[in-house]
Amino acid sequence: MLKIKRFLKSPFYQIRMLNKIGIQNYLRYRSARKGECILLKLKNNLIYVRKGTPDLGVAISCLIDGEFDEISRYLNSSFDGVIVDAGGYIGSAALALAKMFPCAQVISIEPSQANMEILRLNVAKVKNIRAVYGALVGREINEIELRNRGTGEWGFTAVESPQDNLSAEVLHTTPAFTLKGLGFAPSDIGVLKLDIEGGELDLFLNDAETLGEVKIIVAELHDRIADGCTKAFNDFSNRRLVFRDNGEKYFSIKQS
Repeated sequence: MLKIKRFLKSPFYQIRMLNKIGIQNYLRYRSARKGECILLKLKNNLIYVRKGTPDLGVAISCLIDGEFDEISRYLNSSFDGVIVDAGGYIGSAALALAKMFPCAQVISIEPSQANMEILRLNVAKVKNIRAVYGALVGREINEIELRNRGTGEWGFTAVESPQDNLSAEVLHTTPAFTLKGLGFAPSDIGVLKLDIEGGELDLFLNDAETLGEVKIIVAELHDRIADGCTKAFNDFSNRRLVFRDNGEKYFSIKQS
């Protein structure tokens, strides 16, 4: 973590950020106070980010670097079903997916109260995005405890005893939803994006039948938080097309 913090302060990182977001955005961000919420325009997307958090890096990845472009190879841009963005964070993934699939309904679900405030700001004017406060789970339960692993705003987890921080403090409780509990048929889901910090283990172990109806699952796997995530994903996907992109995302695609 110390090495990452040093890199974020390095001249190389600052030059790369300047090149990606432009001089006006860069100066606005650099001059802001730590914790301040700043409105930036990234590749024709207006988005609020918080200074001194991972927000800007995540927004750049989603909106400038094309983090989800691979999905377009397997789903037509005219798709008019449902896309579920689990682990919505500040809404940057939802914005990218809504632009890629303008006829789809994007459900962005986020368990953190603080992150949800920013997410709602960012998606408020986008008609095909619905923000849902809560956590996606694999069992019928009413709520979970959200824990802070000490890795920043993007690393909160619903895992009860995260392996990388067994003493992670409880931030607050948050509503819990299964896929079916979101209010539509799982077979209508074209894409399920999972970045839920170990919570994917619960889904693959306890709701595999529902997940099996989803055409495309894009997951980040967090064995460091919940041991067995990768095995559970591979066991679930044994009759599906599976591959990893150039980053951290694993694809599981239902074969026709």
